[in-house]
Amino acid sequence: MKNARIIFTKDGPARYISHLDLNRVMLRAVGKSKLDVWRTEGFNQHAYITFALPLSLGFSSDCESMDFRLVDDGEDMSAVPGRLNACLPEGIRVLSCAEAVHKPADIASASYDIRLEAMNDGEISEKEISDKLREFLALPGIIVTKKTKKGSKEVDLRDYIIECKPDESSAARLSLTLPAGGSLNINPSLFVTALDEFVGVRLYADIARTGIYTQSGKAFE
Repeated sequence: MKNARIIFTKDGPARYISHLDLNRVMLRAVGKSKLDVWRTEGFNQHAYITFALPLSLGFSSDCESMDFRLVDDGEDMSAVPGRLNACLPEGIRVLSCAEAVHKPADIASASYDIRLEAMNDGEISEKEISDKLREFLALPGIIVTKKTKKGSKEVDLRDYIIECKPDESSAARLSLTLPAGGSLNINPSLFVTALDEFVGVRLYADIARTGIYTQSGKAFE
């Protein structure tokens, strides 16, 4: 039995599929593909699949992962993407399949590409957003309200920003790296909400997850 991990995209209409529905989509695809995947025991048997770091609704990504066990040790993993893609909807595409290298507990951070624009046309220009973004990043502190299992608390987001780089080629675009994983997970929406309040104009943010990394900075595989 081999522990397999697929890396897949979630984009276009699929970005609005909830994690629960994504689980159903993947179970259906695994069933239709006829892959010999290890199944749970009991009355309602189904393929056992897990996701390392579920994506927030509305975000896109090209680095999502799903784990499962292939019963046949001789299964050709290079054929798995094609078999699954034939059974998946638009926006979800398997890029690769290989034996898992890291454990989900190894995840320490994630990077995002964020494109900003005003919710109402003409309310603020890209140049103005860019200028405000740089002012925002120069603040000594960025206080936000973070929801936790015990309630809500105020935190200084600046303490958690691992890296933030405005895109020089696009006025209202930036790359952002934040802690991610089971022990500490910072949603980039907190950053956008704080920027909204600073700018004084409601912004639309197109957020794409571009990478998931371990504590040592290696790409999660």
